Amino acid sequence: MRIGGAKLPFTFKLEWGDGSVKRTIAILLLTTVGLLVIGETALAQERSLNPLLEEIERSDPVIPAGYGKRQLSSFEKYRIENEIAELDRLAKAELQQGNQDRAFELWYRQLKLIRVVDPEAEISALGELGNLAWQENRGQELRQIAERLIVLEENQVSAESLSLEEITKLATAYRQVRYLDRAIALQARAIELQRQNENYSPALEEENLAALGQLYLAKFDYQNAAKIYRELLARTDTAESRGNKRTREYLATLIDIYDRTAQTAKAIAVKQRLISLYTDTQADKVSLLAIAIARDYQTLNQPERAVTAYNRAFDLASQTQRFATASDALTELAELHQKQSQPQKAIATYLKLLKIHQQTYNYYGAIDTYDSLGKIHLELQQKAQARKYFERGLELAKSLNHDVEYLNRQIRQLK
Repeated sequence: MRIGGAKLPFTFKLEWGDGSVKRTIAILLLTTVGLLVIGETALAQERSLNPLLEEIERSDPVIPAGYGKRQLSSFEKYRIENEIAELDRLAKAELQQGNQDRAFELWYRQLKLIRVVDPEAEISALGELGNLAWQENRGQELRQIAERLIVLEENQVSAESLSLEEITKLATAYRQVRYLDRAIALQARAIELQRQNENYSPALEEENLAALGQLYLAKFDYQNAAKIYRELLARTDTAESRGNKRTREYLATLIDIYDRTAQTAKAIAVKQRLISLYTDTQADKVSLLAIAIARDYQTLNQPERAVTAYNRAFDLASQTQRFATASDALTELAELHQKQSQPQKAIATYLKLLKIHQQTYNYYGAIDTYDSLGKIHLELQQKAQARKYFERGLELAKSLNHDVEYLNRQIRQLK
């Protein structure tokens, strides 16, 4: 069977039914095949219409006669480089005025001129413009820029001349245009080549690993991202680098991964490791991590360890006068005591919290705490104590015109 001169790899024959059935199915078959042919043609046409896959026009005002047959002179390169800078200025001005189509038209010409004077700079320029196209939600330009990058990569691969530097540049550019699978593949290849290089650099390998980890995170591939950050931590786990900034950043990223993927036990272990790297002057950061660990222990249904973590967070926050953190620790600790049916411990914790509110003049927090104390005593059938705390809360509420009617209702029900 042939469609438009092309032989199809199958035939269709219906042996049963009347002629109308045969005709209907034949029409459906022809329509389906026709759509497939049209679809492939449209895709081919879209790629052929990509201006970035075309060379600079010889009629371009700054392209000298004989271009392509001889090397450019220094003056000719200088003239083109000035035009490149001017095109960038004009494109930015058009973009600022809301003329996106015109801006990208100017940038496309700029990219072709960059190709003329410095082909190696084209990849980075494509990546930067691709990132801008992403920010401006320019889907067509994003695809066209990515297509040009793919062509550049394929040309280099076929010529077997893709260097480590070019691989790294391409990986960065693919990341900027959000072609993450290609970026990941190239970044992994860069790491492999760098390890085989006789001028092996541990620092460069760490940089490439961190870039690969970020790519996995951008793709929400937390499993592979975690592997990369564990490898990075293993590399930095030395006496010289154990407490450096990068190690803490890797630990913080791994904590975020474990928190996002509900790997609570692993998250606790990494948080404790991060705590061990902080100095005495960083008690505020330790207290925040201690609260996070306490919450994790609650998730794991280990209330005793959660209580210990909350108390540690409160002590550290108090020492550094981080009263907001101290208040959070006590509030959550009191709520935990209530969940554990430990009203007396909850009362003691709320009374401690009241002192923090009074010390910091946090009247809204004090109103809430008086309310919590009143409710606990009400549950214990200690109406006189409940009334006392509701009335104290009402005094503050009236001065702030906050929750007045609510506290009045709480008091009325005790009569």
